[in-house]
Amino acid sequence: MNWFTQVAGAFIEAWDELRVHRVRVTLALVGIGIAVFAIVAVTGLGSITRQSSIEVSERSSGRPASYQLMVSSEATDEKVAIYEAAYAAAIERYGITYQSTSGYGSTRIQFIDGVADVESMIVDPPFGEMHRVKLLEGAWLTAADTDRLAPAVVINETMWNRLGNPSMGEHPTLQVAGSAPTTAVVVGVSANIYPDYPEQLYVLSDAQHLIGASSGGGMMGGGMMGGFYADPSMGGDESSSATFPTYELWLPLENHEELSSQIVRDLKAALGEGGAVEAQRTDYLSWGDDPFLAVQILVTAVGGIVLLVGTIGFVNLSIVTVKQRVREIGIRRSFGATGGRVFFSILLESVVGTLLAGIVGIGCAIVTLQNPLVQQAITGGLGLTDSVPFPVDAAVLGIVVSVGVGLLAGFIPAVIATRSNVIDAIRS
Repeated sequence: MNWFTQVAGAFIEAWDELRVHRVRVTLALVGIGIAVFAIVAVTGLGSITRQSSIEVSERSSGRPASYQLMVSSEATDEKVAIYEAAYAAAIERYGITYQSTSGYGSTRIQFIDGVADVESMIVDPPFGEMHRVKLLEGAWLTAADTDRLAPAVVINETMWNRLGNPSMGEHPTLQVAGSAPTTAVVVGVSANIYPDYPEQLYVLSDAQHLIGASSGGGMMGGGMMGGFYADPSMGGDESSSATFPTYELWLPLENHEELSSQIVRDLKAALGEGGAVEAQRTDYLSWGDDPFLAVQILVTAVGGIVLLVGTIGFVNLSIVTVKQRVREIGIRRSFGATGGRVFFSILLESVVGTLLAGIVGIGCAIVTLQNPLVQQAITGGLGLTDSVPFPVDAAVLGIVVSVGVGLLAGFIPAVIATRSNVIDAIRS
């Protein structure tokens, strides 16, 4: 209890000293507050920037661990049917929740200003979650959309702008051109992955034939691996032939390699001799170590440099201040204050002051980074599907740094204060 009383007394004494010298302390701690704000804000900025970069990558190439299954064998209707059945069985056997057809097509759309070929993505409902498809209007495609007489599509922002930004409540439609024209219903609008992205639409694989694309192919290209070809009956330019569909899977990170190997093995066995199936990983973690970690390290290093400069300035100010208080310290020693008490008091003055400055700096950083306008500027207006709360580790880092700076800045002045001669100090 005596130890607790001494510590509490030292804190109260330090606080009283800060109040007495509040103008001097405030001026001395402005730099520390700014430095703490800088390192905390930069750390938080790194988290938001990193999350934004990850989401842009995942919208394009899928979440970790994403794989594409592709067949490089001669396709016949019989083999394609066997492959599709084997794939469905493997998905059920291994309990794969997120999987989707993944392919490109080209659909001729009648706009007011003429007919244009629009890139069509042939997908299944889980694709939206697998690729973080961000919707600006309406809803994503669901299994219920396969029952529509008119195919449901989701268009991207560029195409929506060309249509005049109609509300989804108006149930806008697209006129599919060709020898057998049809009408597609727009159910949603997706945000562009990048600015000025070309016109694009998404359609379910079960409804692809209604808008002019035949089964097969994938995001990684065509050739023997397949490709979506225009259907002549829907106004296409190429004949349709049997092609193996390309599937995309989002597998658990903990066992994705083993799981992908098992699925490939099952599909090869189903196709028999000559059946070549490849599972190619596509997400950003397949490039090696986290490629966005460097961004986090860089911005943290910049914040550290800013803090170091602020710390050096505060140490100099603390030393000058203690030398100006030599007489005060000498009087306290003459009235019985021990060297340890004086040392602890000077040290705590610094720690309490920097801690308060750090708290103010952290608060300013939180207010700044949580501002929607700031976040929009950081992400380039792309927006995030996963909101990024202010990182707790950045706030903790700010507290630790504040206390550490206080200990460092207070130690040298405290040593100088305890080594002062009492008689000389009083005479000064």
